[in-house]
Amino acid sequence: MKRVALVLLLLLALALPAAAQLPPNPAVVDPALFEEIGTYGGELVLGLSAAPRSFNFYGVIDNNAYTVLYNILDPLVAENPATGELIPALAERWEVDETGTQVTFYLRDVLWSDGTPFTADDVVFTMVHVVMNPNAEGNSVDRFTLGGQPVLWEKVDDRTVKAILPSPYGAFTRVLSHALMVPKHKLEPYIAALNRGVEPGTINQAWTTDTPVEDIVGTGPFVLSEYIVDQKITLKRNPYSWRVDPEGNQLPYVDRLVYLIVQDPEVMLAQFRAGEIHRITITGQNYPALKREELAGANYRVLTGSPVSPTPSPPHLSFNWDVDDAEKREIFRNDKFRQAMEYTIDRHRIIEDVYNTLAIIPGVPVLPANRAFYNPEIEKIMRPYDLDKAKELLEELGIVDRDGDGIRELPSGRPFELTLTTAVNVQAHNDIAVILKNEWDQLGIPTHLQLISSALVGERRSAGEFEVMIEAFGNQPDPQLRKAIWQPGRALYYWHRSTMDENQQPVLENMVDWERRVFDLFELGEVEMDVAQRKAYYDEWQEIYADKVPVIFIAKGMELAAVSNAVGNVFIQENGQIIGTNYTAFIKQ
Repeated sequence: MKRVALVLLLLLALALPAAAQLPPNPAVVDPALFEEIGTYGGELVLGLSAAPRSFNFYGVIDNNAYTVLYNILDPLVAENPATGELIPALAERWEVDETGTQVTFYLRDVLWSDGTPFTADDVVFTMVHVVMNPNAEGNSVDRFTLGGQPVLWEKVDDRTVKAILPSPYGAFTRVLSHALMVPKHKLEPYIAALNRGVEPGTINQAWTTDTPVEDIVGTGPFVLSEYIVDQKITLKRNPYSWRVDPEGNQLPYVDRLVYLIVQDPEVMLAQFRAGEIHRITITGQNYPALKREELAGANYRVLTGSPVSPTPSPPHLSFNWDVDDAEKREIFRNDKFRQAMEYTIDRHRIIEDVYNTLAIIPGVPVLPANRAFYNPEIEKIMRPYDLDKAKELLEELGIVDRDGDGIRELPSGRPFELTLTTAVNVQAHNDIAVILKNEWDQLGIPTHLQLISSALVGERRSAGEFEVMIEAFGNQPDPQLRKAIWQPGRALYYWHRSTMDENQQPVLENMVDWERRVFDLFELGEVEMDVAQRKAYYDEWQEIYADKVPVIFIAKGMELAAVSNAVGNVFIQENGQIIGTNYTAFIKQ
């Protein structure tokens, strides 16, 4: 029997890539993520619309950085890409006590990519000094603070951690799935609370894009290998990766994961057609031509997901409540003005012209496909396209054409002009911006388009340096995961930044009455354990957003992708969701 076991172990070792080392308790990935068992070797090449501003997940708010780092870092608890259900990650299991206020996590026996053991010290360090560090630009302290009291973290032993909650927290494990663990032995020198003479914001200086790649370590399937500034990011297989396929083969399959930085979407599309990029997200405008090419024998396939997917992010329109111009600031804060501007948005035309019908009317801001939290009552509140109604409301506000030159003036007599900012490298946002400009120009509001890179949009958004913006944020199955966006006084509530102070704490006195109500609803919803009551809180929030339109939601595109036939394990599952992770994909020989 021992001889047979030894032979099996040797065969498994031979099947693994060079230098791989399976941990004592590898995790089998859900078979639903596989069409077939893959083969080792090659590189998977993807596109990235802009260079990441940092490789520090918590030192920056940057989707391009997140795209890369989700391959390198892991959470304690993860979401199954196929089902959205919570599954073990770095915590192989967890227990909740009878009070609902103590959660004990039992950690997986794994190594960081530099061979250092991952322990409870890393978890406590990550949660206390990084995730919940108010001086970290990308912190999530709001997700782990209940009624003004923080979640406490205690080390039980090297493989056990306890979270002590101020009160029961229904969304706790869900929000924890977005807290990626970082190595204490690498980042501890950047923490002010642990080092005398270190400034509070020093954590944001860790793992910048000029950091030696060997210093950036993780537990994820890949590790950073090379960064060529503004050109290419290369990741290689983590030899200590703890995920395995259903047959016990260590994941990932590919030797390298490469991101080519291509800011022009047309250039990225051309590189995909030429076979230089293996998979891209496409727009409704691209879909017909690519589908025809696929049917004519092109070496790629086009995948059409359903609106159930949280991606792509639905775009919204925002007005800067803290803009420098005092008169515009007063106008933008007026509910009636934003309601008037919602009447100028022809969502059905945008779905037809921009998305080629491959989109739906969005939720506010919960997606209609989210049956657990979507409130259908908002459909009765959302304002349809009606320019006459828009004109009526604008005139009630004193924004009228006084001299007959076709341009509306503000109550002061100044011409009312707007500058609309959006990302030049997001085609749908560009096309929406052009449609809105034409509508507003005809309405007598001259509109200037400011089309800049998505990275610069993020900087302008965070600094409050814009008048009007088209932006998009991803959706999650639980509203608590988007508290940092939709609750006033939080880091991404960017259209009214004065509801948050310099320490990223809410300033309640700067909120209007309905904002304060939204703030309270999120506080109530995060600790409520009764499912029906929790939904009632979030239902009210959606109705307030639909009525007061702090931002105006435009459309929700379907998930569309094109993938090379050389790539395996990218497919559409029965519910219409596109399945394909970087660690299960493989290059066909």
